[in-house]
Amino acid sequence: MTAHQAAALTRSETVVVAPHESAEQWGNTGLDVLSTPAILGRVEQLCDAAMKPGTAPGEMTVGVSATMRHRAPVRVGSTVEYRVSAPAYARKTEFSFEVVAEDGTVVCDGRHERAVIDVEKFKQRLGT
Repeated sequence: MTAHQAAALTRSETVVVAPHESAEQWGNTGLDVLSTPAILGRVEQLCDAAMKPGTAPGEMTVGVSATMRHRAPVRVGSTVEYRVSAPAYARKTEFSFEVVAEDGTVVCDGRHERAVIDVEKFKQRLGT
C-alpha cells in the first residue's frame, strides 16, 4: 500500500456557476440555477482526481453509485465550493461531498462511490 492509498482523500474546488451548468440546459426553462447533473459531474471529476495518484498504469476509476440531496438553489454567476473526502483509498472508495454557497448555505450533499478498474479488461467486457 502506498502512502497515498493509506491517507485520507480530499479535494476542493471553488467555481463560479457557468451558464452551461444551469438547470435550463436540462429542460427546466427559466431556471438559471446550478443543475443537479452539473453537480454530479463535477463531484465525479474531483473524486477521480483524488484517487488517480493511487492507480497503477492501465487502471482508472469509474463511478458506481451516487446518492445526493439538492438542498438549495444557487444562481448562475454565483460562487460555490465543492468539497469531497474519503477516509482512505480502496479498490472501491466511498466519498462524502458537499457543495457550499458563499454565504455558507449547503447547496447539495451526498455520497459517491468509485471503483478502480483495469481498462483493458473493461474494454473486453464491452467487446471493443
